[in-house]
Amino acid sequence: MNSNSIETKENVLAGAVGAFLFSLVGGILWFVLYQIGYVAALSGLVGVICAVKGYTFFAKTKNESKTCLVLSVIIAVLVLAISWYLCIGYDIYLAYQEWFAAGEVDFTLNFFESVRVIPLFLAEKEILVGYLANLGLGLLFAGLGVISYLSSREKKMKKQAAEAAVRAEAKAKAEAEANREADRENEYATDSE
Repeated sequence: MNSNSIETKENVLAGAVGAFLFSLVGGILWFVLYQIGYVAALSGLVGVICAVKGYTFFAKTKNESKTCLVLSVIIAVLVLAISWYLCIGYDIYLAYQEWFAAGEVDFTLNFFESVRVIPLFLAEKEILVGYLANLGLGLLFAGLGVISYLSSREKKMKKQAAEAAVRAEAKAKAEAEANREADRENEYATDSE
């Protein structure tokens, strides 16, 4: 049996784990870019591409299936949302450090305590709207990046398919010509006898 025709079934669970682990790169990038004041659209694209690569690596498949793409996008978005949430916690941590230094409060919060009080801060409509707008913009730009990635991937696949079709057509023509030549030689051999 031809080894190229044997297709291994992808391991979806292992692929999902790989997508999560690799998409952490995008999450970390989101957190870092947020700290320097950028809406981290690039991190969304990086997160999705890394998630796809992690999925294919862990699932032990070379092809990016629809399952791979859907799970990778979902996992990357979840990782970005977690990063966004941790950014809020870090903002709270920094605010308490600043307030304590200015004498406005008589205690500080560590990072983990800051993460635990996020729901209390998000209960304020003004704060919630500001952070949701930030998340929305980041995910919108990340979505645009993902669409760009998927469309370039689709174009690449179409180009590869067209090239394969041209090669198959050329091979078929060459085989047909070889068959015609063989038929002519057989006819010539039969006629000369």
